[in-house]
Amino acid sequence: MYLRVLQKFIIVLLLVIMSIILVVATVDLGIYILKNLIQQNIDKFSLDNLGELFGIFLVILIGVELLQAVKAFLQEEIVHVEIVVLVAIIAIARKVIVWEFKDLSAFETFGLSAMMLALAITYFLIKHTDSKCKMYSKIDGEKEVEKEKEKEKQ
Repeated sequence: MYLRVLQKFIIVLLLVIMSIILVVATVDLGIYILKNLIQQNIDKFSLDNLGELFGIFLVILIGVELLQAVKAFLQEEIVHVEIVVLVAIIAIARKVIVWEFKDLSAFETFGLSAMMLALAITYFLIKHTDSKCKMYSKIDGEKEVEKEKEKEKQ
């Protein structure tokens, strides 16, 4: 009992802290963009800086997805693997956007590609398995209804 209460307290505290960080980061990003638009610093939005700017967007998106994963764990006490895999995909996508490929070796590029492929396959299998489970549970539910109707007729 004590551990369960402690666990819930820690999770709620993490949700609050993550929410504050995400709000501050989003406001900071908005202020940065507005300030540069008002001051007409268009060079801040050049192709050289665009990757970094999108990287910041993706970091905030990763935070939102992590927030969703923690919230789901708090409500259902189940780790949603799909959300965790999505966070990993977004994190690798962020690396792809931010990295300078001219500075990467072929081995690093291959490793990044292998991770992305593995995560994509994992996500596909999770979605494919989930849809099959839902289909079978629907079929099983329909069979149960038919059995109950037959019992009522007898």
